Amino acid sequence: MKNKILLLSLAVLALSACNGSKQKEKSAGEDIIESVNTTDNTGVNKQIPDSADVADAPVLKFKNDTYDFSKIKEGEKVNHVFEFTNTGKSPLIISDVQAGCGCTTPKFDKKPIKPGEQGSIEVGFNSAGQRGAQHKIITVYSNAQPAQLMLHLKGEVQ
Repeated sequence: MKNKILLLSLAVLALSACNGSKQKEKSAGEDIIESVNTTDNTGVNKQIPDSADVADAPVLKFKNDTYDFSKIKEGEKVNHVFEFTNTGKSPLIISDVQAGCGCTTPKFDKKPIKPGEQGSIEVGFNSAGQRGAQHKIITVYSNAQPAQLMLHLKGEVQ
């Protein structure tokens, strides 16, 4: 009986030692890459540009990053177009635009925007059930530097 317990203990110890060594095979660089290359529930890769690419990266420059729709009555819908220019040195690709809630819906074009060209992101806001002061955040993910920018839609629903 003691021999069986001893053999079982040695087997468990040997198996756990093998699993630990496999995990150590991963280099420290791979851990960093995994923490930087993340995807959200949409499957869009929100990758941070490599520092070597930063000098030539596209730059997303909005005319205004905030739109104040002032005061509206509950149930009204607001639409606004955020205009931008690629002021960088390479084509700009917007990979995703996400709103913080279902009452705000962004629309954008996925085609590349060449340096010096303009583009836009249209945002709709449905105020039904949204009484009081509002501040909606729309997050833009792209290959620009910085890779993530926020747009703001604010006002008051009466």
